Order: sequence, then structure tokens, then C-alpha cells
Amino acid sequence: MERSIPITQEMIDRYGRINGDNDIVHYDHDYALKRGFRGTLLHGPHMTAFVAELGARRHGEHWLYRGRLRTKWVGPVCPGDAFVGELADDGTLAARVGEQTALVGSATLRTDG
Repeated sequence: MERSIPITQEMIDRYGRINGDNDIVHYDHDYALKRGFRGTLLHGPHMTAFVAELGARRHGEHWLYRGRLRTKWVGPVCPGDAFVGELADDGTLAARVGEQTALVGSATLRTDG
């Protein structure tokens, strides 16, 4: 199962207003370039939300009560990128921008209840 999401600065700005993260690397393009990035950065929890939706699609209502999500942000995602998240049959999560890995983890159901 796969989901591709085109990333825009507006998305980053709106998410930042919701979560209160005012770190300048998410909003100032020139600052992000000086820090070695290709542009401003998508928030890590925002990436996690995108792939969590894959768990919900796969597991339906069981996801709400037994879902187990683990993620690690390992690469930058910038405006203009297509963030592609994929959930494998075994529950392994991976997300990429082009050929670069952006997130790894898992989305599974607890088996203890």
C-alpha cells in the first residue's frame, strides 16, 4: 500500500500553526539552505501522520484500539518534494523522496488484546 503526497510550504506553515513548532528551519528558505538543506523542512510529526494514515487504511477500526506505530525520521522532506509512504504486508513502513529515504518504521496491530 502506497501514498504519495506533494509537499508545499503552505502545508508546512499550516502544520506549524497547529503544533506550535516555530523553529525557523521550517519557515525560512535561506536559513534552511545555510544549514545544508535543499529548502525548508517538513515537520517530523507531520511525516508520521501521513504514514499513520496507511495503518488506518490497512487495519480499519482495529487501528484505533490496537494500532502500534513506530517511526524514525531519517531524511529531509522539502517543499516541491513528493513524499511517498509505503506500508508493506509485514507492517514495515518506509517513506522516500525520490531515491532518498525520509522515514522508516512499522505500523502493526497489537496482538495482546
